[in-house]
Amino acid sequence: MHSPLLASCLALAGSLVAQSVVVPNANATVRGTSQLNSIIRNAGAPRTYQYGVNAAELAGVPVGSMITGVSLRFMVFGSNPASWPPADISWTTYDIWAGPAIPTATWVADPFANFSSPPQQVRTGPMTLDAGVFTNLSPAAPTPNPWAEFYFDFQNPFLYLGGDLALLFSHPGSLDPAIALYPETVASSAATYGAARVQSIYPPGTATTGTTYYVMRVHYGYGGGCPGSSGTPPVLVQNADTTGGAGGTILLQVGNAPPLNAVIYVLGFSPTAVPLGNGCTLLVAPAVNLLAFTNTKGRAVLSIPVPPALTATLFAQAGVLDGAAPGGFSATNGVSPSAF
Repeated sequence: MHSPLLASCLALAGSLVAQSVVVPNANATVRGTSQLNSIIRNAGAPRTYQYGVNAAELAGVPVGSMITGVSLRFMVFGSNPASWPPADISWTTYDIWAGPAIPTATWVADPFANFSSPPQQVRTGPMTLDAGVFTNLSPAAPTPNPWAEFYFDFQNPFLYLGGDLALLFSHPGSLDPAIALYPETVASSAATYGAARVQSIYPPGTATTGTTYYVMRVHYGYGGGCPGSSGTPPVLVQNADTTGGAGGTILLQVGNAPPLNAVIYVLGFSPTAVPLGNGCTLLVAPAVNLLAFTNTKGRAVLSIPVPPALTATLFAQAGVLDGAAPGGFSATNGVSPSAF
């Protein structure tokens, strides 16, 4: 969905930035050095992958933010085609935990012992990776490929209170018999940005081994959503394609919502906190409301083109019409692609 009306309104205020950070920070615009497909492995290839991020790498995430998901990008690599996957790929279940971490230089074989307190399970159940979301444009070095517009969205966003962060991904292998192709990595470095561990098992166990470290985009927002009929809230994730007047496209994606349902994007120029009942809170003072519909995977995308030199302070939230939810609707967290 595209909104020229909103793009016109954006000329009224501050400077667009992204609601995400790239880890390692040094690879925000520089490609990685290697590749690994553990996190999206194929049928018969269970994997558990733990990712530890040193606090300094997350300095761009305000304390008190809600981490809403992560995304990856394809390595510039001859085995990666121009577009992948050729069709949707599904997992019967895909589990993710998030929590504060012990120092990554001291990590041990048991992944749960690498959390400094019990982690929060932020995702479980079926997951589908959309066709064609990874692209390999083969840009000249050191330019990386674009980010995949697929988010490992957290059904229960994680409240980030600062410090080192650990993410634990575990799956039994997808339903696709073909080998999974290759997102981008660098060598682990506990002394600088963090460390990783991998196991060829599901669910998580012990005997992890050190492995390369994904170049990963960590997405965040503010405030909490309220559950729909699934028992977990829909999630709003914003991509990282606009910075400081350079122009680009803001993509706001709702995930974890019922399929083929109406979504109302609420956009404005200031935050608010108005109770709506049923445990839901309006997080944006509305200026523009836009209608979209979720696809068969429960996702809906709002695309906002931003011309160069156009600046704004923007806040966004989405409400999902969900007849089986309390009150007939649910709501997402907020995002703010803005400079405060």
